[in-house]
Amino acid sequence: MNARRLIAALAVFAVVATGLGITIGVIAAGKQAPPVASQPPPPAPRMPTPAEFQVGVVVTDQNCTGPAGCVYKYRIDPRYVGRHPLPDKEIKVTYQVTGGDKPQVGDFTVHGDQARVLQDVAIDGPPGARFQALVTQIVGSAP
Repeated sequence: MNARRLIAALAVFAVVATGLGITIGVIAAGKQAPPVASQPPPPAPRMPTPAEFQVGVVVTDQNCTGPAGCVYKYRIDPRYVGRHPLPDKEIKVTYQVTGGDKPQVGDFTVHGDQARVLQDVAIDGPPGARFQALVTQIVGSAP
């Protein structure tokens, strides 16, 4: 009977020791810091290039009553497509609208993520004209 008690005690001890060992192993493994993936720092703001802006032309009105062609009114729809943040200072973006009787130069300003554009700009063109705008220059304001 003593041998049975001894074997039973050793079995209980083995179960407790195994459970304790597993618990300590799990706790110790959980305290290890996960590997940190190194991420590149975010890009710094910089002056954009003309290619980083796309400018759509939205016709808001047209009058084709005269024999010389039509008078259109439009606004632009600028979009920044660059991969870095814009500078904190205000910038002036110059563009050229084509598709009318002659090219027309315009500009808008950008400060942060806000653009100030003119509304209902007049341009002469043939009936059914399709207008396009291309950014030609970007200038930063004085600090």
